[in-house]
Amino acid sequence: YNDVVSPSDKFMTTDKDNVFTSFKWTPVEHMLYTEYWRTAYTREYENGFSYTLSAKVQKDRPTARLFYQPLSTGDITADKAHHVHDLRATEATISLTYQPGVEWVNTKQRRVATNNDAPKFTLQHSFGIKGVLGSDYTYNFTEAGIYKRFWFSSWGKIDCYIKGGAQWNKVPFPMLIMPAANLSYILQRETFNLINNMEFLNDRYASLDISWDLNGKIFNRIPLLKKLKWREAVGFKMLYGQLTDKNNPYLNPDDGELFVFPMRDGHPTSFVMDKNKPYMEWFVGVHNIFKILHIDYVRRVNYKYHPDVNKWGIRFMVMMTF
Repeated sequence: YNDVVSPSDKFMTTDKDNVFTSFKWTPVEHMLYTEYWRTAYTREYENGFSYTLSAKVQKDRPTARLFYQPLSTGDITADKAHHVHDLRATEATISLTYQPGVEWVNTKQRRVATNNDAPKFTLQHSFGIKGVLGSDYTYNFTEAGIYKRFWFSSWGKIDCYIKGGAQWNKVPFPMLIMPAANLSYILQRETFNLINNMEFLNDRYASLDISWDLNGKIFNRIPLLKKLKWREAVGFKMLYGQLTDKNNPYLNPDDGELFVFPMRDGHPTSFVMDKNKPYMEWFVGVHNIFKILHIDYVRRVNYKYHPDVNKWGIRFMVMMTF
């Protein structure tokens, strides 16, 4: 695989040629030339348990306003002699999934779960191996997640996603944990709608994503909306993050292993979260418009003082529901 991407693009599950995702609600000025090779083996069992063993070799080269500069080089400079040309990583990953009762529909490019009532439990660990095939760092990244749908009779259903992870080693910022930021106008599950590209960098995180489809409980009491069969929805997303001292560039200003955080015109565009202040956003939406269109109004609750943030926005998705 070889492409020019935003670091946040890895959280998008749509096809790479989806023209709608090319329209962004915020300027994307930090980009990467990325090349990687990946192989994987997956074994599934009838009880819903599966595991995947995979290996990946990746090279990332910063471009546009993104650069890799070790803290030990001193002041930030445009002199590329002080910049790291690229980062290489060789990693092995084991992933465990338990999703009892899941059923799938296969397409040419992917498969889609047809029964979202099936809960899903995931656990994954990645090992970065320094010195193998040019890899620059050793690291260990662990991530776990839970998904569950709850039904409330005529009050509709709630989908709940809980995730958490940790980067255990001392690593430069490209290998830290960035939020699952969605920079497009297209709705994506398990992503944040109003976090900028690499806005927060953590080595510990936990996130909560709750959406409540009321299944017309309110709209069905309004004659016109009842006839249109529109459906109301509300939701809430929260991200808790922490950057431990060993990976904090502001506490280790002369460390040659850590990099200067991403910047624009000499000012940082990535920040350390307050461990006692989680990021939050919420949405209200109208779904099932013309049977296929979902429109959400999204609102950012805090961290509004960061540069170039949008406090609110409109997002949409085309999806048939039955």
